[in-house]
Amino acid sequence: MKQRNYSSDDAANAKSSKRPREEEQTDPLYGSKEYWEARYKSHLPDVEISTNNAQNSGKIEVDGVELSKEAISPGHAWYFTYEELRPLILTLILGSEESKAEEVESNCDDNDSWAEEEVCEEDDDEIENDEGEGDGDDNEEEDEAAEEHQEDAEDGAENDEHDNSGIHIAKEIPLPDKPKKVLEVGCGDVALGVDLASDLVKMQGVSAKLLVVEISCIDYSEIVVKTLIDKHSKEHDGSSSTLQASFHSLDARSLPHAPNTFDLVLEKGTLDAMLSDPKEGKKNCIQIVKEMARVTNIGGSILLVSHLNANEPKGMSWLEDVVFSGLKAEFRERQEAIKKKQQAFYTWKIEIHGGEGQLKNDGDGDEVMIYGPAVYIIKKKDVPAAKAQESPLELTLPPVKVEFLTYD
Repeated sequence: MKQRNYSSDDAANAKSSKRPREEEQTDPLYGSKEYWEARYKSHLPDVEISTNNAQNSGKIEVDGVELSKEAISPGHAWYFTYEELRPLILTLILGSEESKAEEVESNCDDNDSWAEEEVCEEDDDEIENDEGEGDGDDNEEEDEAAEEHQEDAEDGAENDEHDNSGIHIAKEIPLPDKPKKVLEVGCGDVALGVDLASDLVKMQGVSAKLLVVEISCIDYSEIVVKTLIDKHSKEHDGSSSTLQASFHSLDARSLPHAPNTFDLVLEKGTLDAMLSDPKEGKKNCIQIVKEMARVTNIGGSILLVSHLNANEPKGMSWLEDVVFSGLKAEFRERQEAIKKKQQAFYTWKIEIHGGEGQLKNDGDGDEVMIYGPAVYIIKKKDVPAAKAQESPLELTLPPVKVEFLTYD
């Protein structure tokens, strides 16, 4: 993921900015459903738009909601495009030898030492035993089916060994034991899930469904969801033979999905928008994080993008007050299930992907460090309950490891 460059305008707003500049230019409705319904409605043809005093205020009105002129332009990607996030997203879905090695090392060498090293040795033995078992006819049939699927995958990925994003994609992508499921929260009108589905189909053809079986894009704006459904239906002519994204009007604060449903949850800018509400913003964001954590499968990840970069104090406060609070709230609800062994014991690891920052003049003669948006990868990790807590009656969320990564 490449590092962005930032202008002197960003520096001038660094001291007082609490949200993106467009949020500061809008009324308190910015984080509300009413605002986004009006905004997406303005993108539709033949919609009545009031331009009273537009030349003086620089704003227009749709259904009584004030919008900036920039807001009525459709197709805003927010922070990063799919192509910029692609190396991170594909690695979380397809995996890599490097990421697997790092995961083993992380599990065996935890600075907080709540999971002992011998656990990893036991896991290695279990893996070796699993590989040595299964000589029956059922396994032979499964192997033959897997070989056929792999041949299809090779045809779809023959020319993709290296791509222009710098990510290495093997010609033979190993199929997971079970196809993965992806959820995108607050997809807006430029859904990452659409580009992800197209990318996987380009790489794997019809075999893409053997890698990812579901990509569900949700937004609480019914207008934008209907727009996406209509557009997608026309482009695919009703065909469902290949992997495609689906679209649903849902409130991210109360998801209908069961716990541990999705292997990857994507969120880009939704928390920032919700946080603009001075009264309910923080509470809503914690609830959204809690719900994303609940539906994320153990071994899966949440990828979220925010302009609140934890490399600076304001971003770190947001990480503690919103993200950690949401993760802890979700864990508290799962305690009983863990005690009854209906739910495996787990913790989280957070990777913060961002630039080193750039010194800029703030317009008053002072230099301030400007950080761009950060990408947070929050991994849900399985850990042995016996190693994490002496008393199962006092289960608490184990230490969350936070790692900062920067890019040149």
